[in-house]
Amino acid sequence: MRDKKLETKLRLVTLQLEGWKKLHDLITYGLDKAKPIISSEQERQFTEIRSNLLQETEYVLRELNMVAEVSGKAMSVLQRGVSVRGVRDLTNDEIRRLETDWNGVFTKLGLTQGQLKARRKELAEQSAFDYYLTQVRGRVFRRPATAH
Repeated sequence: MRDKKLETKLRLVTLQLEGWKKLHDLITYGLDKAKPIISSEQERQFTEIRSNLLQETEYVLRELNMVAEVSGKAMSVLQRGVSVRGVRDLTNDEIRRLETDWNGVFTKLGLTQGQLKARRKELAEQSAFDYYLTQVRGRVFRRPATAH
């Protein structure tokens, strides 16, 4: 059995994780002062990834019911890291906060992805009839009692 809503959520979280990984790669490059000077292509990539995350993060977090848990950390990372060159100029405290917040967002998204994959596996093992019965039972027992 397949659940379209579950598949949509899984696609959303997978795309978000990819964006956060790409952002992390560029942030890590920017923090490594031994690396050569940052190119305009790297800055363009960083801006594009950051732009996509700024546009999509709030929507995705809302769809995944994670706004309260992760939104503040996500916005902190996206506001603190304005460019690869800007990341290179952060103080040690700002770098620690950036890394901690990034890790918080990435970890929560990863856990959610794992939960969704587990749910997908459960559904794959269910027949359509079993799924239907589960849905009907859930609706019947959720109905409030009517007063006479």
